[in-house]
Amino acid sequence: MSRISNRQLVIAFLACRLSAEMTTIPGEMFRYGTDRFIVILLAKLVVALLYLPVIAVTLKFRGDSVITATMRRNKAFGITAGVIMSVLLTMTAVQTVLSLQHYVTDTLLNNIVTVSGIAGITAAAVYGAAKGLSAVTRSSVFAAVIFGLLIFLIGVTMWDKTEPDHLYFSLANDRTYFFKSLISEISMNSEILIFAVITDELRRKPHRTVLYYLPILLILLELLNLLYNLILGPYMSKVEYPLYIIASLSDIVLFQRLDGIDAIVWLMCGIIKTALLIYCIGRIYAVCSKKPRTKLALTVTGFLVFMLCIILGSDAGIYDRMTDVMNSGIHILLGGVVVPLIVLAAGRKKQSRRVKKNDENI
Repeated sequence: MSRISNRQLVIAFLACRLSAEMTTIPGEMFRYGTDRFIVILLAKLVVALLYLPVIAVTLKFRGDSVITATMRRNKAFGITAGVIMSVLLTMTAVQTVLSLQHYVTDTLLNNIVTVSGIAGITAAAVYGAAKGLSAVTRSSVFAAVIFGLLIFLIGVTMWDKTEPDHLYFSLANDRTYFFKSLISEISMNSEILIFAVITDELRRKPHRTVLYYLPILLILLELLNLLYNLILGPYMSKVEYPLYIIASLSDIVLFQRLDGIDAIVWLMCGIIKTALLIYCIGRIYAVCSKKPRTKLALTVTGFLVFMLCIILGSDAGIYDRMTDVMNSGIHILLGGVVVPLIVLAAGRKKQSRRVKKNDENI
């Protein structure tokens, strides 16, 4: 098993999260005004707390992932935790693929067949996952660099279109909507599920990934939100893909003709995220079954993701209900907090029994 560095995983996580920002904006979310800046800041503070249980597991069990830690203590417990995490990762992959498919349909190929679009995205993700974690993270470095360059070019070419008057201090009076917006922003940080599975594949000190990743992400999201608000202003609440619209509005003719490149790069980042999710499911299978070869498991997972996308994406009502569930952040709460806390509690309980037994022997 080839291990990766913290920096590689940080870049991969940035590519995953920014891709979600480009292709998926939950319905319950502020898009314009001061509220959005505050929501982003508060969400990152909450997410930092949500990472603590996984970090505690890695520190307590010397770098073990949540799944590895459970398997070493009790096989049945480990398999149960593996099934739960696999279901959560699968649903996250389905949401990611469907969001990418809608993005491609809306921006690049208006007449694309839904089945072929989903099949192409899933196949590319399975292929990437089969190449291994190191290969996926190396690809993410390339994608993230191009991603950053495109955002920089968009910002430079559109800076003269900014309107400072669009940015003024205001806060929403509806606290319920503010809370829903905060939950939606938190729900987009599904990288915590990936982190919980692959911490034992990092070379050293997995917690440093979070220390580097969250501050960088916070700055990038705030800068992007600033760009959105200064250029689009109130229209921000009426567009689905703001950065794509901004890129299309550039006055540079050459850049206008290349406005599809940014969409392709964001699509690439989305495929990388899907590949990481599928890889994690294969990793869970390998740990629980103690079988190093997981290509068949990856293929089966890819087929399952494809079929679920076809079923859930074929009906608008079902798709909306699934999106509402995912936007509630329940998958992050279960996989990133509840399961790791149970692992920690089980470890302490076992340790307490050992201490009690030693005291009785004395």
